[in-house]
Amino acid sequence: MKLRIISPETDQEFEVAWVDVDTHVGNFVILKDHAPMLATLSEGEEISFCLKNGKQETITPEGGTVEVARKVVTLLLTKAPKNL
Repeated sequence: MKLRIISPETDQEFEVAWVDVDTHVGNFVILKDHAPMLATLSEGEEISFCLKNGKQETITPEGGTVEVARKVVTLLLTKAPKNL
């Protein structure tokens, strides 16, 4: 599954096993073939993801949205996170 992180400053893509996001409607762990959805991210809440090599990464966005398709998760952020 691909994870795209897009902001005015950056556009990055990663191969991931899962993505864990906090939204205004709850917390979601997104795996390959997750049902499509669109949600607003909770500001200041960590987003975790596991790269295909097993390394876990965490970012803290200031705000944005998450779009989930069957094989792609897109984070559209208002500003690039400092820890990316």
